[in-house]
Amino acid sequence: MMIYVAFFLIFVGVTFALYQVYSVHYAINFEDEEERPEQVNQALKTLADEAEGCADGEPSSGFVQSVQRIFGDGVDARLVLAAVASGSQKAFAEPLLRRRGRVETNGELIIAHLPFWKTRPPVRYRRGPVLVFIMVCSLLALFWGGMSIITLAYPVAVPALAWANNLLVLTVLVYASALLAYGASKLDFYLHDIQQIGRLNRRLNGSEGVDQLS
Repeated sequence: MMIYVAFFLIFVGVTFALYQVYSVHYAINFEDEEERPEQVNQALKTLADEAEGCADGEPSSGFVQSVQRIFGDGVDARLVLAAVASGSQKAFAEPLLRRRGRVETNGELIIAHLPFWKTRPPVRYRRGPVLVFIMVCSLLALFWGGMSIITLAYPVAVPALAWANNLLVLTVLVYASALLAYGASKLDFYLHDIQQIGRLNRRLNGSEGVDQLS
C-alpha cells in the first residue's frame, strides 16, 4: 500500500513542478482577464474608465480620487495614468496594481520589499537565467520521478548510487526540485513586476535612455 502512496506523491510533485513552466510561459505570452485576481480586474476597469476623462497626460480630479482610493496617498497619480494610458496594460498597469501595497513615490520611486527593506526597482532584470533554472528544476523533478519507476524494475547496483533505489529519497528529491522551481517562478514574477514599474517611472520622467519598453 505504501508504495502506491509514494508513487502518488511523486506524481503530484512532478505535476506541480511542470506546472511552473506552464505558469511562467502563460504569464509572459497571454493576457487573460479570468486569470487576474478580481480586485485587480475591478481596479483596472475603474482606472481605465477614469482615465478617459484625463487630457494631455494630466490626471483629472476623479482619477486622482480613484488612485488615492486604490493605492493610498503614497503613489503619484501621473504614474498610474501613464500605466493605464500606455496602451499596454499587461506590461505596466497590472504589475503596478499587483504590487500596489509596495510602491511609494514620495520624492522618488521606492519598492518596499519588507517593512524594513526598501530599494529602488532594478534598472534591468534579465529573465533568461531564472527561466532556465525553473525549467532545469522541473526537468529534474521529472527525472527523479522517472528514476522511481526504473529503479523499481532495475535497481541500481552501484553502491554509491544505492540511494536511487529508495522511494523516500526520490520523493524528497522530487519535492525539493518542485519547490525550487516554484520559488524561482515567484521570484521571477516579482522581479519582472518591479522592473516594469521602474521602467514606467523612467519613461514618465523622460530618463529611460536606451532602455526600450516592451
